[in-house]
Amino acid sequence: MGSRVMSDFILFKSGKSEYAMEMEVIERIDQLSTFTVIPNAHPFIDGMMLYGSDAIKIVDFRKMTSNALDIHETLGNKLLIYKSPKGLFAIKVDEIEEIVSFDESQIKPYAHQVRVGDFIHTRGVVEYKNELIMVVGSVVLPEDGAGV
Repeated sequence: MGSRVMSDFILFKSGKSEYAMEMEVIERIDQLSTFTVIPNAHPFIDGMMLYGSDAIKIVDFRKMTSNALDIHETLGNKLLIYKSPKGLFAIKVDEIEEIVSFDESQIKPYAHQVRVGDFIHTRGVVEYKNELIMVVGSVVLPEDGAGV
């Protein structure tokens, strides 16, 4: 019998949807504090903040997933400091649920390719507590000034 490959995932909410992202790409979980708005930035970018000695951009996951229409809900203030190949940036989410381990075989790929906009690439879904949760494979930081 082959050995199981387990990976840790962070479960988080954006609007009414729940997502999972592998902890390997998350440097830190943080609270949103003060940030500076960037003129002419992409609409998904809320601004930038200091992280250590660096200024990093903050992207709003709710806007990226078109959940911005859920305006009656409290907007999130939790940040996932994301390690992309091009450097660090912060992903603002509504709520951090928990950290769980999944066997890679539990992630079921889609029958057809599914993308959540142009900047979120998914790996499939995983069943957890009788619900299907979308597994985020990667997030790409939108370029400044680029329209939706």
